[in-house]
Order: sequence, then C-alpha cells, then structure tokens
Amino acid sequence: MVKYQKKASIVIGCILIMCLSCTTNQFSTNNEAQLHQLKDGSIVVLNKHSAVQCNINDEKRIIVLKGEAFFKVRKLDVPFEVHTPTGVIKVLGTSFNVSASEEELGVEVDEGMVNVETVKGNKRLRRGEKLFYDDVKQVLKKGQAEFKHHIWTDAFKNDMHKLYKEIEKGGKQLGKEIENIRRELKIKL
Repeated sequence: MVKYQKKASIVIGCILIMCLSCTTNQFSTNNEAQLHQLKDGSIVVLNKHSAVQCNINDEKRIIVLKGEAFFKVRKLDVPFEVHTPTGVIKVLGTSFNVSASEEELGVEVDEGMVNVETVKGNKRLRRGEKLFYDDVKQVLKKGQAEFKHHIWTDAFKNDMHKLYKEIEKGGKQLGKEIENIRRELKIKL
C-alpha cells in the first residue's frame, strides 16, 4: 500500500505543478525537467537547472528565460515573446526550443515560424532551422536544426509515460485491494 501512496503523491505533485503554473508568475527546475501549462494554454517544458518568469495577460505574453526550455505556443492574436539575456524570440503559435545563457543564444524551430532579435540583427526561422548567437564574439549564424533538444524532451516524455503506466497498474491493484477489504467488511457500495 505504501508503494501506491508514493506513486499517488508523485501524480498529485505533477498535477499541482500543472495547475499552479496557470497562475504562478515564475518557476524553476533543479535536477529534473518539468512540464508547465501557462495561463494562455501554452505548454513549456523546462530543462534541468532552468527558470522562467511569466507575464501573460490580454495584451501580451512575455516569458523571461534563463537556461533551456521547449515551448508549444497556443495560437492567439496576442504575440508570445521569450526574452533571454542575448535576444528576443517572437511568435504567434508554434513549437520551438530556446537555450540561453548570459553570452549565447540557440533557437531551433520544430513547427511554424519565429523571429529572433539580437543586437547583431533580426532573423526569421522556419520549421527545421536554427540560429546560434554568441554575444562575446558577435557571431550570428543560421543553419539547419539538429533537434538535440529532442534527447531531453523525449526522455521527459518517456518518464511521464512510465509514471502513467505505474499509476495505471497501481490503480488497478489498489482497486482490487479496496474490493477485497469491502468484501471482508461486507460493505455495500
């Protein structure tokens, strides 16, 4: 029974993260990636050791990112912007990855199109394209996406799938145990 309580605690924690993200203005990760649903319905998967601050209302959707995150942006008339120390990514609805540090910016587009603004200039990226910017060397390069972020986002999806399967299995077992207890105590449901 303790085994299932631990699993239930994990599920409740995941649900709370998703629900709290709807109203929370900022969140961060330590040693695990996390999934958050934003107030506008967009999804952000934060990689390890990353943080975001959100300002989402009827007029703007601004995310300040430190670290790495994958975004699945809900298409709305209100622009969605990701601000990093070295650039700004603007979209209306798409999915893309951003890796940002104080000196470098990397953007890869999975679907749709984004506009990346840096002090070195603006670049429009389409599906399958990437941009790398180095603020120290003042280098701005555009090329074909490598989708390296799929390594950690796929690992996150697999972990979530395994958790779901364990919960499903645990739920069936818990149901059997409840049924046995009900029979033993002769409780009618």
